[in-house]
Amino acid sequence: MQWLSVSQRTVLFQIIYLLACWYLLTGCALAAILPAASATDDKQCQSNCALGSGAQGLRILVEPDMGPAPIVSAIRAARQTVFMEMYLLSNKSIIAALEEDANQGLDVRVMLEQHPYGGTPLSPQETLARLQAAGVKTRFSNPDFPLTHEKGLLIDNAVAYIMTSNMTNAALGVGNYTLNREYDIVDTNTQDVQAIAAIFQADWQRGTVSFNAPDLVVSPLNARLAFNLLIASASQTLLVTAEEMQDSGIEQDLIAAAQRAVNVQVILPTPGGGSSDSNLNGILAIKQGGVHVREDPRLYMHAKTLIVDGQRAFVGSENISTPSLDQNRELGIIIADGSVLQTLQQTFQKDWNDSQSV
Repeated sequence: MQWLSVSQRTVLFQIIYLLACWYLLTGCALAAILPAASATDDKQCQSNCALGSGAQGLRILVEPDMGPAPIVSAIRAARQTVFMEMYLLSNKSIIAALEEDANQGLDVRVMLEQHPYGGTPLSPQETLARLQAAGVKTRFSNPDFPLTHEKGLLIDNAVAYIMTSNMTNAALGVGNYTLNREYDIVDTNTQDVQAIAAIFQADWQRGTVSFNAPDLVVSPLNARLAFNLLIASASQTLLVTAEEMQDSGIEQDLIAAAQRAVNVQVILPTPGGGSSDSNLNGILAIKQGGVHVREDPRLYMHAKTLIVDGQRAFVGSENISTPSLDQNRELGIIIADGSVLQTLQQTFQKDWNDSQSV
């Protein structure tokens, strides 16, 4: 490059740098061939992961609009296996469907978090005892993680449900009290399904996991990196639905996006209950940085989504909180499916219109 002037060489290096960044942000696989015997080991992924370009061929369930029927139907349609790794399970119709499958001789396995925050009509111990009596194989979730906050369901090792929904009445639109906004992604992509099955088996056996699934976001393996790169890739709009705003690193990412002229809109729960009362510092920080924040008084914002430029989105169990990204077992997915993106954007716009500025 001796024939180039200093200024020309500077421009060339800048172009190469920008191309490298573009490749990292839009390019290749969120490879996760990693040990997972402990939460500490899981974090090794952060040095060798990149962001997936987004899954196609998906379906989406929007709650509380659709109720428990789609999940109940999926469980009842199983022919061989039903594996569930869940934070909360108390909805009677879901429990009954699991019991029916076990009574018919299917291999039904349920892992629940032993010490969830808050309360449910049935304790995890009571729920697992009831399921076990019907022939369901049960375990508490892997103690290597402070919490297993994942909401995952696997049918016949062929269909995976990657959900923001717990299996509760509030999540599934049952009852007259406050209901949640939730999204459940239905994924039949073989690579994703095999990876989720591997995670389930590793957590069930308290062992190690190896998988390669470009579009999965798995805490504590790669969730923080995925959030960092997704937010950094936004050039026009970034639409965020979150239950929590309690991680300074992600808050700074949102502020950085707003300061490069991205329209960043965030919907959070209204104060008064749950984790939303502890969002005040995070809300103040991102508002001062130019992020637009609203709170929804109609539905409890339990969904966790990022929609980037209408082209890619994240949906999953990961909250914007340090334990959720760095310590818990969580599961999400990067999405590029046009139909799913359209539903996410339309629902976000409805919730945004229903919400009130903070």
